[in-house]
Amino acid sequence: MKAYRMLQWKTPARLVDVPVPEAGPGQVLVKVGGNGICQSDLHMMDDWEASPPHLDIRLPMTVGHEIGGWVEGCGPGVSGFENGQPCLVTLSGCGHCRYCAQGWNNYCPHKKPVPGIGLDGGLAEYTVAPADAIVPIGGLEPWRAAPLTDAGLSAYHAVRRVLPLLEPGGTALVIGVGGLGHMAVMILKALCAARVLAVDQSREALSLASGLGADACLPSDESTAAAVRDATGGKGVEGVLDFVGAGATVSLAARVIRPLGHIVVVGRGHGSFAFQDRALPYGAMLSTTFGGSKLELMHLVSLAEAGAIRPHLNRYPLSEVETAFERLRKGQIAGRAVIVPDGR
Repeated sequence: MKAYRMLQWKTPARLVDVPVPEAGPGQVLVKVGGNGICQSDLHMMDDWEASPPHLDIRLPMTVGHEIGGWVEGCGPGVSGFENGQPCLVTLSGCGHCRYCAQGWNNYCPHKKPVPGIGLDGGLAEYTVAPADAIVPIGGLEPWRAAPLTDAGLSAYHAVRRVLPLLEPGGTALVIGVGGLGHMAVMILKALCAARVLAVDQSREALSLASGLGADACLPSDESTAAAVRDATGGKGVEGVLDFVGAGATVSLAARVIRPLGHIVVVGRGHGSFAFQDRALPYGAMLSTTFGGSKLELMHLVSLAEAGAIRPHLNRYPLSEVETAFERLRKGQIAGRAVIVPDGR
């Protein structure tokens, strides 16, 4: 089968022929229907010189962690799945720690390797995954559902953190309406009656956000903070979802958040924020996130099945995966790109 694999660090990945994998004990063989690609893939391929110690990634490895497909077979000790069952692949925790016991497998300090993050990933025709990472998706098309596993789930988890503050009459600000942020706009509109403001440097991204229901779309420049204040009658916003995470975007969030508001920084823009007295209004909170839980992915699947969210996707065949990544590097993809094995 064809697979897009990293062979060495700091060396371009390549599309190569490899054997179809077999499901081992506790694993499920997945016939890949589609794999979403994102900035974290680029970061791993372009920037890393070695595996972070907590991931223990060993090369060669097939890239891709946003996977949708069909159950093709189960390894020893696995039951409860049927061949041909549409599914997604998500993070799996150890199942025993305090975080897992609370349902937060995404914060488990002993997370198991999953495809694209330690195991061979989904930019291939088949992959294997831990059985407890498999989430059924009912009647959804696997390639359309694939980005729910990361872009959608990260956005949903972030939205839920600010949701208690977003009462009718309130306002949420989404900074960066790309692959994750455009999903946050849809999720916010589906879950609450608060107004949604979108900020981005790209006119195409703002046009997409407007079409998805954003109440106001603002270009990112020196006047953005004043524009947000004007749009909220000078009061500011209850919640900010920052999908960029640069110093400028965190600073913008701090300037427009209300007292008791919540800023959630999802983006990995390596920005810094100088915290001191009155850097934030009284009672305001600044937090980070990582992914989302397995239960939250099930919630998100239900929203998608109900038609409440429909991600904006760009479909590429696996044979054109390098073209898709190059467009992603250049910021030329609105929404999310999904790579589909040729012929599927």
